[in-house]
Amino acid sequence: MAILEKLLTLGYSKPFAERYYQLWGERALRIAQAMEKPLPRCFRINTLKISVQNLVKRLNKKGFQFRRVPWAREGFCLTREPFSITSTPEYLTGLIYIQEASSMYPPVALDPKPGEIVADMAAAPGGKTSYLAQLMENKGVIYAFDVDEDRLKETRINLSRLGVLNVILFHSSSLYIDQLGIEFDKILLDAPCTGSGTIHKNPERKWNRTMDDIKFCQGLQMKLVEKALEVLKPGGILVYSTCSLEPEENEFVIQWVLENFDVELLPLKYGEPALTRPFGIELSDEIKKARRLYPDVHGTSGFFVAKIRKL
Repeated sequence: MAILEKLLTLGYSKPFAERYYQLWGERALRIAQAMEKPLPRCFRINTLKISVQNLVKRLNKKGFQFRRVPWAREGFCLTREPFSITSTPEYLTGLIYIQEASSMYPPVALDPKPGEIVADMAAAPGGKTSYLAQLMENKGVIYAFDVDEDRLKETRINLSRLGVLNVILFHSSSLYIDQLGIEFDKILLDAPCTGSGTIHKNPERKWNRTMDDIKFCQGLQMKLVEKALEVLKPGGILVYSTCSLEPEENEFVIQWVLENFDVELLPLKYGEPALTRPFGIELSDEIKKARRLYPDVHGTSGFFVAKIRKL
């Protein structure tokens, strides 16, 4: 009970404090305490404009120190920032992009190749989209969707600064992606979610979310996954990710996909295996191939990533 009381003291609503205790026991408090701390500032080197080696040298000369993001060859987190990295010429001219380490994982997991036809189903403000373009060396096409007009304007600015040339932006829900009549090699769905893994920057999510919010997001996530699999080529890859801690938005969605579509889950290297018995509910053992990043262990936001191949 002491754990529950401490979670309530941190500001969590009673239903969510109880949920997290049921999921993780004593660890729930460590996860919650880790989310009270700001994350390290991380950035991605934009290899469309400069090599990793050259940029590292330039920043080291200015006194910046950083450690590599394990899953992203171009990703680093600052350990010493003598002055704001966003005031450097390197940032202002698009040689680097500020991006949380967890957000670098989905594009790397998707592993798009130059020349492929790719969709980003929830693109704004463009961090993952621009990373996809970088991995594709600006070759091929990325169809990027978002419903938020202001965030799409920000996306345009970001893509321009970074020198991205192979993205077509759509001010539209990706639920209408089939109207393009295109079959995609690879699709990234960083799905709209309750964002319960982002307490470090959205503390209000500790108390203002309800089970209805989770159910609403889950319904939308399932519709988006179904639409993605409809337009994906046989043999194509869908990466599904959220910044949510909730199994209903993560493992339960993937269980539903495995039961209803002709797909297989592919293994991912980094993070802890996804949950196979959340709340005592038995899920497919395959779901262990999906991965979770946890604030207490990985020093990131709470994050979920699954890699799905259409058969």
